[in-house]
Formats: sequence, structure tokens, C-alpha cells
Amino acid sequence: MNMKRLTTILGYLILTGAICINLWLYYPETQILADPNDNIFQYSLIQRTDWIWQNYGCPLSPACLPNLTDHVVTAWAEGYPLPVYYPHIPQITIVSSYRLLAKPITGFFHHNFSLYEYYNLTKYLLLCLFPVFVFLALKVVGFNPLSAALTAFFASNFSTDGLYGIDPPSFLWRGYGLTSQLYAMVFFPLSIAFIHKSMANSARERIFSKESILAAIFLILTISGHLGIGIIGLISTVPFIFLDASKHSLGLRIKKMMVIYILVFAALSYWIIPILLTNNYHIISFWDPIWKFNSYGWKEVVKQFLQGEIFDFARPYPLITLLVFIGFFVLCFNSNLFPFALLFLMWTLFYFGRTTWNGLLDLIPGMKDFHQHRFIVGIQMAALFLIPAGIDYILWLIQRISRLVIQLENLKCKMQNVKLQLKIKNLLVSFVKHDKIFADRIGNHVLTMSVSDNKHNKTSDDNTTHYKNLISCEQENFISEQSNSSLKNIIFYLIFFVLISTLGYFTIQQTISYAKLNNEWIKQANSAYRYDYQNFKNLTAYLDNLPQARVYAGRPGNWGHDFRLGSSQMYMLMAIAGFDVSQFLPETWSPMSENEQNFDERLFSDYDLLNLHYIVSPKNQDFPKEAKLLNSFGPFELREVPTNGWFDVISAPMKVVTDKTNFINIVHLWHRSYARFWKMHPVIDVQNTFKSIGKIDREIKMIDEVNYKEGNEVKNIFSDFPFIFPEATPSSQILKEEVSKQTYKAEIKVGQNCDSCLAIFKMSFHPDWQAKVDGKPTEKVAVFPFYLAVPVTPGVHTIEFTYQPGKIKVILLFGELIIVTCLVFLFIKKSDQNRITI
Repeated sequence: MNMKRLTTILGYLILTGAICINLWLYYPETQILADPNDNIFQYSLIQRTDWIWQNYGCPLSPACLPNLTDHVVTAWAEGYPLPVYYPHIPQITIVSSYRLLAKPITGFFHHNFSLYEYYNLTKYLLLCLFPVFVFLALKVVGFNPLSAALTAFFASNFSTDGLYGIDPPSFLWRGYGLTSQLYAMVFFPLSIAFIHKSMANSARERIFSKESILAAIFLILTISGHLGIGIIGLISTVPFIFLDASKHSLGLRIKKMMVIYILVFAALSYWIIPILLTNNYHIISFWDPIWKFNSYGWKEVVKQFLQGEIFDFARPYPLITLLVFIGFFVLCFNSNLFPFALLFLMWTLFYFGRTTWNGLLDLIPGMKDFHQHRFIVGIQMAALFLIPAGIDYILWLIQRISRLVIQLENLKCKMQNVKLQLKIKNLLVSFVKHDKIFADRIGNHVLTMSVSDNKHNKTSDDNTTHYKNLISCEQENFISEQSNSSLKNIIFYLIFFVLISTLGYFTIQQTISYAKLNNEWIKQANSAYRYDYQNFKNLTAYLDNLPQARVYAGRPGNWGHDFRLGSSQMYMLMAIAGFDVSQFLPETWSPMSENEQNFDERLFSDYDLLNLHYIVSPKNQDFPKEAKLLNSFGPFELREVPTNGWFDVISAPMKVVTDKTNFINIVHLWHRSYARFWKMHPVIDVQNTFKSIGKIDREIKMIDEVNYKEGNEVKNIFSDFPFIFPEATPSSQILKEEVSKQTYKAEIKVGQNCDSCLAIFKMSFHPDWQAKVDGKPTEKVAVFPFYLAVPVTPGVHTIEFTYQPGKIKVILLFGELIIVTCLVFLFIKKSDQNRITI
């Protein structure tokens, strides 16, 4: 068996071993009963997608696909259409495969396989099979199977101190639960690999190639998994333009790159274009710590790298860091793979972040709102292509060592041969002196062949031993020359086995240590979860039979932090149980995510403002006197607060023009003002496009977080009272409310003193909500705190708000489907024609 075939087999064995280790190590992830991290948020999106599937006639109804890709998620932050801005393809894929495949198959075997179990299984398999994607990507680039397999093993064993990279703590139960990042991570290496392959084929004049199409496909899948990681993927394509300095090749690669970008944009246009058009309703949160936006700066990043914290946290030796370091310098001198070294350097500089570069990175589109600490993903992804170069260099050194060992052994034998030849020469001289007849009879050429037959030499018996030694040495030398290659391979694999076993042992110890504690905590959490699960189930069953409204179950900063079932807070679990909650923010992009934090659980009016009709709490908690105890379920108490419901009637005699970041302080001030208690809700306009829908007595424009402009005068919201008081508090009555799918309807009675009143709907404003008054479409506006509202006149009216996918999205979505269908049809037709021709 030749060496190439042996290394290939060894590579596949290592890859299989890496996968098996992952499957064994992370198996408890499939047994999770409740998450304590961001997976709660991810599963709530999947559950909402499943709700859409069941309520909109999926998969055959024309309403199915538009609503799967665009719907309101009511569980958090007073409702927000997350699929407009957040990746939704993974959720659709999981739900559709569950409904069409997993559930029917398991049902056939009478097994009740829940959606949550299926969700846990999918993320478990993606994490365990990540080495396969790395291996394939490295093979595409051209690395040998052995180096690719070893890199795939190391890729599963990155270790950081919670830096949000691609290491296991980002995804496991005791970690962050960044499942969306996992969806993108598995396709990222293949997208970069095919970008390189497409750019490397510069000799081919075609700008539209199979490699370009595959690069675009994997970039689309990466972006669809996680938009932020997808942006990193798009930026990662830039270094590959500079494979060489040839102007012709450079121009060709730029054209190829533009083709890839166009393909990506065309495929995702149904998602990207609506994001750009409604970006003013996707806010930057003040609740996110500043280091997320600015990263750590050059000094901290360099220290992290040199101390091994980017790849080898908590390991005794920075082994992976060393391989990355070696691979970087090796590729710096490799004309074909040099862009990967450039890619690593680029992401290291980017990872310095705004702390080092100030606003320079903001010149790149999308970077102003980007969490720049996530650039560590770019560093670690680039490192995946440096590590095999480092391994190859080490393998080359091992081969040199193997060859050197053999050369030294041969040299030793030759030296021994020289010494013996000198002894034989002396022996011959002795023979010549003692027996001329013997010397004459045979020449020097055969003399050594007949030494043992010379009966006239008195010392022949003693010298025969030296002769045999000479023959032995010559035979050994002859054998070593014949088996030089085999011996070199044996030495190579022996050194290789010892070295890789040592590296693997010290590398995997940290991974096992982290996973071992993770698995133990899962076991303990599951045990605690089961202890009160029946009480929780009774609570949710009771709530299911009550009118739909929001639930308050505490917040992270008060008693809610320790109010848990198992290891998961109740404000998390209530959401995945299908209830709308408030005061916990797994996402901070909704305009209401900032404003809802003004809530004070001691004030009845705050419950009414947010429609917190129910309170789920532990025992012995104090709430407003209006909150009445409905029932108790073990450690859980359920209270009801007499709120007005989803609708109310307000006045809006003033208007505040602002951008999407400057309204937080003025809304907070309004929340605590008497104007709010008199139901005066100013119109809030982040685009300055709302038409006048009533009498406006005052209009101001925010110029920053605390200053505003009124006329030509600049004022301060704290020193100059910015609000006005209505002439009277609007009188109204909510006669009936009804919720059906994504439609909220109410019958209201407006008092006679309400000449310019508005009906408010307590859901975050977004342009895709459609409003009707008495069955007729009506212009809507946003009012403080950031709710929807429509004008109403005195009398009884039917108010209706329905969330519908944006028209532009629907047109683009079905347009893409038609184009893709036509392209597939043309491809099949062309393939058939080629087959007939052949």
C-alpha cells in the first residue's frame, strides 16, 4: 500500500473519530427539557413558524410561504415582525421537515416526537457534523485528506472564554445557545473554499462558472443562517481578488466577484430590500453593552492571541494557536494560498474594532449597527485554512527527520564498512607476505572471496571473523537501500502517531472538561424541571382557557431572575409555552424593547399601558391592589389585572419628529408625566412622513437624545417641559375584543368629547400592519410609547389591525420562485437535449 493511499485512509479514520467523539460527548444535548440561554429565543421563533404552518394552510396554500417569511412574533417586546429583519430560512426548514417527514415517520412507529425534541436533534447533529463541512472545504481548496481531517478535529475543539466564536461554549446548554450562528457556521467554510477556487481559475475567461455558482449558494446559505455572520462571509471574499498582481487577472476576478454578489443579492432580495426600506423600525439598543459594538481594541486582541485565548483558553499549552501561527507564515510564501493568510490578518485588524479604528470601519455599509466583537468568527474561520498549512509543515519536518534517521543509519554502516575494509587491507598485506603462491593464484578482486579457503595462513581462523563482519555490513547496507522507502514510512508514521496523539490528548482535554460539566448540569436541570413540571403544565392549561393577553413573570433584574422551573426562568418558559410576555428582551430591535423597560410593577397604570393582564409569580410577592389572585399551582401563583385590553382611546395633540435612536429619553420622561396619565400620547414620527390625522397643537424635532428643536429654538427635555396637556381625558369604552390569527379586532365606544381622538392598539408599530375602521382601510400612525393608532370619531366603531406580509416582499418572493422554476426547467431541457445528442 503506497503512502498516499495510507494517508488518505488515515485521514478518513481521523475524521470519523472526530465525529464519533462529538456524537458521544454532546449526546445529552438531545435530552434537554428546557434551555437557560438564547436557545429559548431561537425555539420561540421555530414555535411561531410552526404556528404559521398550522394556521395558514401550509404547505399548499398561497398564503403559506409569504406568512412563513414574514409574520409578527408576539412573544417578546410588545410584538415585532422579526422575520423581516432576522434569518427565517432555518426555522422554515426545521418546521417543514418536521411536519412533512419527522412527525409522520415517528408517528408511524407510535412515538410522540415533539418539535422541541426535533429542534434539539437538529442543532446536535449540526454541531457534531461540523468537522465534515470543514473537511470538505479544505479538500476543495486542495489540502490532503490527512491535514484536512486533523484540522476538522481541531475545529471542533476551539476554546474561548465565551467570546462568541465558533467554539462549543457558543452553542452548548451551559453556554450561549447561539444556534442561529451555528446554522451559518456550517456553510461558511465551503463558501470561502469555493470563492478561492473560483478566483484561482483566473486562466479561464468565463466569469460565470460552476465554482462561482457554488460559492454564491454557500454564501446564501451562510447569510440565511445568520445575517451578521453572512456579512462577515461577504467581506471575506475581498482578499481573494488579490491572488496575483496581473491587471488582466485582477479585472477578471473582480468581474467574477460581482457575479457572485449579484447572485447572492438576487436570491435574497425578497429579504434584503424590505430590510432597507423599513430600517427605521429596526433600532440600535442602548441595553447592549458598548464593548459589543466597539470590540476590544488592538492591545486586548493581541494579548488574547498571544495568551492563546482565541483558540486555546484553559489549555496548558496553546497548541492550536501554534498551528495557526505556523500556518500563517507558511501561507505568506504560498502564491496560491496567500489570500488565506491575508484573510486572517484582515479579520485580526477588524477585530480591533471601533475601539482602535474609531469610525473608520463605519465606512463599510452595515458596520455602524454591527456588533464588532463578533469579528472573532472571521478570525477563527480564516484560521481553519491556516491550520492545515501548519500541519503540512510539521508533516514535512517529520519526513525530513525520517530521512535523516535513515541517512544517519546508513552513514554509520558505511563508517563501519570503511573500518573493516582497512582491516581487510591489512590482512591482505599479511597474506602477501606469507604466501606469494596464494597471491599469484588469485587476484585482489577475488581475494576476499577465498580467504576462508587459504590453509597456509596460520591466522586465518581469527581473521575470518572480520571477513564475516564485512559481509554482514555490506548485506545490511544492501538491504537498507532496497527498503529505504518502507523504513522511512515506518519512522514517519511512528513519529506522526506519537506527535498527533500528544497534540490530540492535550487539545481534547479542555473540550471534555467543559462538556462533562455541561452534561452533568443538564442532568441536574432536567431533574429539577420534572419536579414541578406538572404544576407548570396545569398553570399553562389554565391560562389557555382565559382571554389572550400579555403575561408578567418578573424580569432579569428582580425576583424574576430566581423564579425558575429547573434552570430556566419562568419569563422564558412562558414565551415558549405560547404566551406573550414582557420585561425580558432576548432581542432588542423592536422600538418597544427600550420603552417597555420603563415598566414599574408597583403601578397599576403600567400594567394597563402594556396590557399585562396576567401575573405569574412565586408566593409572597407584592403587587398593586387591583391584581387579584386567580389560582395557585404549587409554587406558581396566577393573578389577573383588570386592564383595558389590546385597545384604548387616546388623544394626540402633539407630534415628535425623531430618528430611531433619539426618542428613548423623551418617551421615558413622558412615561412618568401627568400628560400620559391623562391619555395624551404624542405622535412619534421616525421618517417625518406621517400625514396630519388630527389637530396638532405642538410639534418638536429631537436633534439628539436630550435636546429638541421647536421652531428655531433649541431646548432641553429636562429643563424645558416638552409636552402639552389635553383639554380633557378621552372618555371611551371597550365593548368587545377578538383575536384571530394575526388579526386583532375591537368594538369601541368613543365619547362625545373626543373630536380628535385616536384608537390605540398596544402593539409595536410597523408599516406592515394594516388598519381598518368600520371595515374601511385607514391611515395609521405611531404614538407614544411606540404603538399603532388610527383616528376615530365619537360613536361606536369596529377597529381592526391585521399583520400582512409587505407587498414588495410578496412580489419579490413569488418573482424569484417563477424565475428559479424557469431556470430549472431550462436546465432539465438542455440536459435532455445533450443526452439525445450523445
